[in-house]
Amino acid sequence: MRQGGKELLRTLVSVVLVLGAAIPTLALVAEADRLKGWQTDLAELNDVRYGLLDADNWVAQVTAILDRRIDGFELTPESRPLIKRNIERVLDRLLAEIDEYQRRRNQIGGSLIERLQGALRQGVQDLVLDFDELRRRVPSYAEAILEELAQPEAKAEIKEYLKAAISNLAGSTFSKTDRTRFDEVLARNACPDAGACQARLESNIQESRGRVARQAAAVIALVALLFLISLYGHRDLSQRQMLLLTLGTLILLAGGVLTPMIGIEARITELRLQLLGEPVLFRDQVLYFQSKSVLDVVRLLAETGKADMILIAFLVALFSVFFPLAKVAASFLYYGNPRGLRESPLVRFFALKSGKWSMADVLVIALFMAFVGFRGLVSSQLSSLSQAGGNAEVLATNGTQLQAGFFLFLAFTIASMLVSALLDRRFGERHVT
Repeated sequence: MRQGGKELLRTLVSVVLVLGAAIPTLALVAEADRLKGWQTDLAELNDVRYGLLDADNWVAQVTAILDRRIDGFELTPESRPLIKRNIERVLDRLLAEIDEYQRRRNQIGGSLIERLQGALRQGVQDLVLDFDELRRRVPSYAEAILEELAQPEAKAEIKEYLKAAISNLAGSTFSKTDRTRFDEVLARNACPDAGACQARLESNIQESRGRVARQAAAVIALVALLFLISLYGHRDLSQRQMLLLTLGTLILLAGGVLTPMIGIEARITELRLQLLGEPVLFRDQVLYFQSKSVLDVVRLLAETGKADMILIAFLVALFSVFFPLAKVAASFLYYGNPRGLRESPLVRFFALKSGKWSMADVLVIALFMAFVGFRGLVSSQLSSLSQAGGNAEVLATNGTQLQAGFFLFLAFTIASMLVSALLDRRFGERHVT
């Protein structure tokens, strides 16, 4: 009776642990989905399309620099002589070229009458317009230009002209950036602008990461405690206890395949260029972001509609979901032998002979990493930008992180190995080779 009471207490505690692991797993899947959504929205807001590759951002920063330079333009006693000399050289060259052009044009003519007309025009021009006198007066013209440049009205006109020229150049050179998805992110998060939305998303992500980590740790700890209570001091397990261990293992599997395993992000943390002694700055330019669970990868592969991708989707689903599920279920059926299922060839295969297929789990992870992470390799190429030198300074980062799904799947693998060890301990002498 005393032994029966201990067994009942162990069963009750095990049931509580299974329920305790199942509830945070459900919460974990929902929280991980919200976290992925917020991370995707934040990556969209910081996408390089809306920053470094958006001509409007360049126009805004360049025109701001020009505005400051024009506003700060002052004719000081030190700078005035140099500026005046430069203006004089330009005016003198301009007058010389005009004089040369007029003389060449007046000399053109195939007939005697045309040449006489040209000579007459040249004589009139020499009489009316004395270029030598104009060139002698260049210093006074330069002085007048300097005085005009110092006027606020002239500065304003120069600003407007430069802004229009830069905007027209950008508009004729680059296509307009499609900001539909950007606006959808703002609307979805009820944000008035990108700055407010970014701050809100960063706060949500920080809090959500903490919740996901705590929930995943709780699930793994509860299942680990379940195994510890079930195995400590007991050589053989009852069918009920084996059922509870199987449920705990399946909970880990569910968490592993339903939540993201890895998050990959390649971004330019900061890019700084020098223009007229001032920085043109771009921060947090996301080049690539991806956060997918195993089932997300299966869905994306299947949605391509291509035969090879559908085949890979089938293999990923087979070896990451159905094969582990069948192995764990068959282990329970073989252990408990309900209705003599222990003699079923299918049950015997999955329970006793599927160990040689354990490398399939490694294959699944390799496929998963290859699909999700291949494009993330671009981040490793960004290191060359950091050595650009000159007026460019680039800081690039590769934000690859293991996420909750990976640790839950790893815990499931260990738990399934323990279940297999139980079969070996109890039925090892009956295994047929």
